[in-house]
Amino acid sequence: MPSRWSVAGSRRYDAVIVGASFAGLALAQRLRGRRVLLVDRDPVGANQTSACGAPLRLVEAVGAGDAVQQVHDAIWIHTTRGEYRWDIAHHPYCTFDYARFCELALARCDAQFVQASARGLSGGAVHTSRGVFRARLIADCTGWRAAVGRAVSPDLHLGQWQGFGIETEVSCAFPAGLHFYFWPDVAPGGYAWAFPCGGAVRFGVLSYRGETQLRPGLLAFLERFGVAPTTYHGGFLGSGAYDPVVGGIFVVGDGAGQCLPLTGEGIRTAIHAAWVVGDLFARVLDGAVSPEWAAYAYRRYVREQRRGVYFLAGATLAALHLPRGLLNAVIGWFSGLHAQRIFLSHYLATFAPPSWLASSR
Repeated sequence: MPSRWSVAGSRRYDAVIVGASFAGLALAQRLRGRRVLLVDRDPVGANQTSACGAPLRLVEAVGAGDAVQQVHDAIWIHTTRGEYRWDIAHHPYCTFDYARFCELALARCDAQFVQASARGLSGGAVHTSRGVFRARLIADCTGWRAAVGRAVSPDLHLGQWQGFGIETEVSCAFPAGLHFYFWPDVAPGGYAWAFPCGGAVRFGVLSYRGETQLRPGLLAFLERFGVAPTTYHGGFLGSGAYDPVVGGIFVVGDGAGQCLPLTGEGIRTAIHAAWVVGDLFARVLDGAVSPEWAAYAYRRYVREQRRGVYFLAGATLAALHLPRGLLNAVIGWFSGLHAQRIFLSHYLATFAPPSWLASSR
């Protein structure tokens, strides 16, 4: 890795960002020209936990277009009684290579990077396995673990909804589109998915209830397609859009419950929230606003998303508890052209960038 990414000299920074995945990298990009430190327990681009599906425009906006493996203009929803096509050609999604995405996003940062585990916080300083790093502003982008936020408040968002998913990637042919399967025999408390990514497919299973023993269901799912698993990866998904500022720490992504219920989408939401925090941090460092005002503005942005989040949470409860025949009927109704357009417009508006945000490019 180029020497400019290693920590040297002073350990005092304008901002310390703990977590160097989607949110952390997007936030660091907004702070070019500042003294910023990125901290992560893993090398950048290692330890993939995501299915790596996101809007194409978003991936391009962070400079990671070359990581795209396949573009999708449709979502397919499969139930026990049929399948439904949702048109997303006007807002296509893509699947991408995680390591390459991180490499490209990092190249657009001029932050320093240190591989270290966050161990605590005191007096505006982050304590890590590689030393203590001080900063005026601190962001926790460590995902559902909220490593820094929980160091300040051990009970941080303890009651938030947490889903859990696991995935394997298999080399095989598969129809284009992002495929979701509401099949109770393989995913009784959630859904299964198949995301083509070039010459391979990411097969996974999600539990809305946070159940972690999902490998039998995933194996049963794979058997339907006559393929075998390779390696596994996955993790928890935090949802609920909770208070994203604790003890002056700005929490971004799953740690603040910014993963969407029902779909489990978390990349788009984390990057958009990171852009918000990055612009607010820049304003603080420019002397335009106080850290307290920045915290107020970020909290307000998150509060404005709760209506959409709560609607999706209700839809999640319906998916869990409605009789299968009625659930199929509901999915069929929402899959009508007019209904799906209304649903998608509200869905994509949840955690969209606010109007006051500077250009993302």
